[in-house]
Amino acid sequence: MSGLTSKAVSGASWMFAATILGRAVAMLGQVGVGWLLTPADFGVWALALSMSTAVMALRNGGTTQVLVQHGSRFSSDAPFFLRYSLLFNAVATAILVILSIPYLLERSAVGVALLGIALAVPLATPAMLYRAKLTIDAQFRSLALINLGSATLWQVSVFVLAYAGLGAASFACAPALQAIFETITGRLSAGRLPPGSGSRPLVDYAALFRQSRWVMLSAAVLSLGTTGDYFAVGVLTDMSTVGVYYFAFQTVVTLSMPIYNGLESVLPSLLVKLTAEPARQVAAFGRAARTVVVVAIPLAITFALVAPLIIHLLWHGKWDVAARPTQILAACVPAWLIIHCTRALLEARGYWRLRFGLLAMNGAGGIIAAALGTCFGGVANIATTVAIFYSSFGLSLLLALRKLGLSRHDVSITALHPLALNLGALVGTLAIRHMVLHSMSAEVTDALSAVIFLLLVGVGNLALFKQVWMELVQGLATAVCRRTSSTAVSS
Repeated sequence: MSGLTSKAVSGASWMFAATILGRAVAMLGQVGVGWLLTPADFGVWALALSMSTAVMALRNGGTTQVLVQHGSRFSSDAPFFLRYSLLFNAVATAILVILSIPYLLERSAVGVALLGIALAVPLATPAMLYRAKLTIDAQFRSLALINLGSATLWQVSVFVLAYAGLGAASFACAPALQAIFETITGRLSAGRLPPGSGSRPLVDYAALFRQSRWVMLSAAVLSLGTTGDYFAVGVLTDMSTVGVYYFAFQTVVTLSMPIYNGLESVLPSLLVKLTAEPARQVAAFGRAARTVVVVAIPLAITFALVAPLIIHLLWHGKWDVAARPTQILAACVPAWLIIHCTRALLEARGYWRLRFGLLAMNGAGGIIAAALGTCFGGVANIATTVAIFYSSFGLSLLLALRKLGLSRHDVSITALHPLALNLGALVGTLAIRHMVLHSMSAEVTDALSAVIFLLLVGVGNLALFKQVWMELVQGLATAVCRRTSSTAVSS
């Protein structure tokens, strides 16, 4: 296995393991909060998130990715970036407070949620710098543990407040608590920030703005891609409908987050190191994308097969209405991960304008798809139009990457071959389900369908993608052995 692949897998393994635990905590939290809150309560939080989307693009002035890209200059640039970020964060906080006032006057929980988001923005400013330093230094273990602690704190705080009877307002305190936690733990992990280097001329601020403006615009459209559809559904329907859609969407996000966080924390910094060697960079990107797709597609299909059973068992029928939308939205997972991989490549090359265009199409398309789905009525129809868009966009994106050096053969083995294998296994599974399992209970049928699919796709993977899985397992095993030996030495 190449040195780059080994480093990527080693770094991502920490993020993957911590995020798996974080997602387990998130699922436990969602189980508890799902028992305590109603679809309308979830709808309130979804609407508050979607309303804050454009404003949150101002957070940190778009400096996070720029600072990581200029890693060698962190010590000299960090104080300047901190002042620049605080300026933008103050503006974002003021706007969110203003947006919350009409809802607060109406005593709506949406206003309380907006205030919670507003308070968290300035509190999280130092945490951004600490995260950047840890990423530059490849301290992925520390990043992983911070992510795990932050996710746990979020779920615990929301559950406790919901149990206390605060309803939708239970979500309001979590952002601020997370910001404080990440700042404190970031300081402990990364050490003190470099001392201030004195005032900088306005021309430096203008130059940084010219460099970061595309990052801010990209953050806005990225947020639109993840929360804008909540706004479309909330405006065109009611709080209960957007609450069910949000619940299904977040359940699927739980599935993709372990892989996404690993990519987000590891892949950009590794690809940056190969900027001077475009051929090697594209080859590394191709290997990473192929591994992601080979893993993500069977994971998404398996999840879709068992989603109704899991949702029914966890909430005893309360959220069964979200089962079908969850199944449909699972189709988005491979596409989301392809988009994240492509973002990493564009960031590594400094193609901020192109990155913005990518995220703009992603965000606008998701909103339009969600709005179109409301015309057909029902959450399942909304989920269908959204899934069709993201799946089509992800596949089109891979084809477009040929302009950046990805060959037609690379595209085929990255996406088309895994897609054909998994769809074939799914068709076989559904045929067996119809002919053999039709007389069994729904719960048994769902469980056996997932097992049959895994068996079929497992055989196919051994035949077609054995090398990819061997490299993945070997990399994970190597990372575990290294950490085991380092732990033994330190003890």
